[in-house]
Amino acid sequence: MYATVTRPGPWTHRHITAGGTRFHVALAGPEAPLAAVARAAVTPATAGHANTPDLADDSTDSARPLVLLLHGFPECWWTWRHVMPALADAGHRVAALDLRGFGGSDRPPSGYDLVTLARDVTAVVRALGHDHAVVVGAGLGGQVGWTLANLEPELTAGLVPIGAPHPLALRSLHMRSIMGSTVQHLFFQVPMLPERSLRTTAGVDRLLRSWAAPATRPLVTEGAEYYAELMARPGAAHSALESMRRSTLSRAEVAVLTRPTTVPVLSVQGEFDPVQPAKAHARDTHHVAHPLQQVTIHGAGHFPQEEAPEALIDVLLPFLTELTQPPRSVQATAPTPTQRGQAARRSRRASLIHRPVGTARRRSDGRRRKQGRGPGTPSARAQ
Repeated sequence: MYATVTRPGPWTHRHITAGGTRFHVALAGPEAPLAAVARAAVTPATAGHANTPDLADDSTDSARPLVLLLHGFPECWWTWRHVMPALADAGHRVAALDLRGFGGSDRPPSGYDLVTLARDVTAVVRALGHDHAVVVGAGLGGQVGWTLANLEPELTAGLVPIGAPHPLALRSLHMRSIMGSTVQHLFFQVPMLPERSLRTTAGVDRLLRSWAAPATRPLVTEGAEYYAELMARPGAAHSALESMRRSTLSRAEVAVLTRPTTVPVLSVQGEFDPVQPAKAHARDTHHVAHPLQQVTIHGAGHFPQEEAPEALIDVLLPFLTELTQPPRSVQATAPTPTQRGQAARRSRRASLIHRPVGTARRRSDGRRRKQGRGPGTPSARAQ
């Protein structure tokens, strides 16, 4: 069966050529900045009145960054289907990108290192007409986000890696080669067999189940058939595996990642993530010069965006608000019905989010601090 990349929903689809490569992206949320809408509503008759919005105060909205969602292996933009509408309803312009080799994007024979993937993201953000982006990346997308934050710190307004410790934090772990999902990584190195497995629904289903929390496996495997259909296209499975088969970082990647990350970072980990070692998440603080927040999603595995999307949204929205709407000295107004509904949902679902003691981490000097993490299962490398 032919796989349709552009599935319908509360989003639109675009194909963008950036840097010589064609990318598929799903877009949601307001296209025009809120300040532009406010300016259009101001007429000469209302300008200067006391109750007219202060346009100078709204200038920060005109620079509101794009919220860019990057998927992990073996998924595509569809993994964000539960998250995109909520972020869009909150007023954010959202773009879910298919990385090269995945989904509806091109599948070139090379360019699957983190630096090239980060340059792809930079080209796409600018092709969409934005100068800044908050990068929310799961798995492989999180690793690309870490790289982008160092490669283009002026473009990266903030970073939210999900199930993706800093790539150098993984390298620093002792005995990392015998932890967790090593058998799967060895299997990925075998010629042809991984490609054949990824082209079948059963093969993708097994992989997704092995990385999800036991209680949420049915939620993750909902997309197994769709991902398998996309992988069954000519060359798709081989291209997707290119990033997984890279067991070491290149000199260019190390050179970029060695510099401390200077953008705000919110690191998210599933409580029962069997893929990423909790020790690696604890070492993120050694690679971040800006205040670092670390949050564990209760009951989730490696795919919080599919296993506990509402809990993830409740974590994302305050972080995005901090980045895009700095406090202003304006008169407080009564909450809207939408805001009251969001507050009620956050209250009902508070038990889904587990914040360990000392969740917010700061690294203001060169001293190392002991990190506390939520419960999790130690495992292997980044996916």
